[in-house]
Amino acid sequence: MSWVSVARKDFIDSRRSKGLWALIGLYVALLALTVYVAPSDVSMTNVLRLLALVGIFIIPISALIIAYLAIAGERESGSIKFLLGLPNTRLDLVIGKFVGRSAVVAVGLALAFVIAAVEGSILLASVDIAILAQFFLLFLFFAVTYIAIAVGLSAACASRSRAMASSVGVFFVFNVLWTVPAISPSRALRFIADDTLGVHLSAQIYEFVYLVSPPYAFQRAADLVFTDQQLYYFRVIGQNATVPFFLEKWFMLVILAAWLVVPLVLGYWRFERADLG
Repeated sequence: MSWVSVARKDFIDSRRSKGLWALIGLYVALLALTVYVAPSDVSMTNVLRLLALVGIFIIPISALIIAYLAIAGERESGSIKFLLGLPNTRLDLVIGKFVGRSAVVAVGLALAFVIAAVEGSILLASVDIAILAQFFLLFLFFAVTYIAIAVGLSAACASRSRAMASSVGVFFVFNVLWTVPAISPSRALRFIADDTLGVHLSAQIYEFVYLVSPPYAFQRAADLVFTDQQLYYFRVIGQNATVPFFLEKWFMLVILAAWLVVPLVLGYWRFERADLG
């Protein structure tokens, strides 16, 4: 299992990065500060609900920064030839880099959540450990999804600049383009289908296009944790409408899993066929 050695080396090397420690410090500071400024009569669940709204911006940025050079950086520096001669295959490298960077993020988030839980038990009205644990797992899943996207992009790109441009593009598309109603993919699809081709698609299809975005899928999935108050509100269909399976909360986990697997597979496919010189 050569990918294990790659993941171990990547994890150890990442621990020595000052930039990485700064990002972990950001996780800790974000949760600790959110708990600190929260009124004493609110619960940790209310704090986590706020974190779910803020985290759709913080997590993608930090995960992409952590992982966008995972393989592209090794290719540009030439050290990838050393890694592939140990003997590690290109698949080992992709999996190992993904696991190593994911482990770093997991440690950082775990530390942040533990500190927030201790702080919350002192400053807040209540801390529901079950909800805290469930939200941590979902938050980590969301972060690891973006690690996979970044590693897949890094595997597909031959240089640091291309990997950086691709990562910036991903953030812009999912966290900016998707949120502007006038230019969102859902609106673009409506223009092409209804206005141009005269094909009338159901409102559920347009809603699904919104939820294809990882941040929106994460927010919809968060309603599995916050059962007492809805976090994601439908943009196209009515809030009380009967929804098909692909709009159900549990299906958002399938969407996130697809974003975890597909970029890695496509990145590896491109990397496997690349000429490393």
